[in-house]
Amino acid sequence: MARFLSFVRIAAPVFVLSAALAGCAEQPTRDSYVVFFDRESVTLSPVAQAVVTKAATAARAEHATIVRVSGSAGVNGDAAVLKELATSRAQVVATQLSSDGINGAKIEMTPYTPSQLEDSHVALRRVSITIVPGL
Repeated sequence: MARFLSFVRIAAPVFVLSAALAGCAEQPTRDSYVVFFDRESVTLSPVAQAVVTKAATAARAEHATIVRVSGSAGVNGDAAVLKELATSRAQVVATQLSSDGINGAKIEMTPYTPSQLEDSHVALRRVSITIVPGL
């Protein structure tokens, strides 16, 4: 019995660690990605570009039927300028998705209207990418 308990004390951490790592190894792809932009910018940062590339990889893996791209620029300021900024950001993301292998016919640009709850200036400087997986 003492040998068995000694074995369990030695082996238990290995089994626990193996189980924990197994849970991390295979995660399903997600269907929603958010790309953040600097204030008044339409340029993808290296981090933002990596997010778009990851979304494109997931869309290809899921055989996406539609990849929705929705830009946002904020609620304070000239509405026409904000709309143009949001549209330009969405177009930059759509162009990068195309460069990363997504068929342009599958990219759908949709307008984004922020809710009253979204008052963070950072949250309003974003483009959302939503993947509609194929069958």
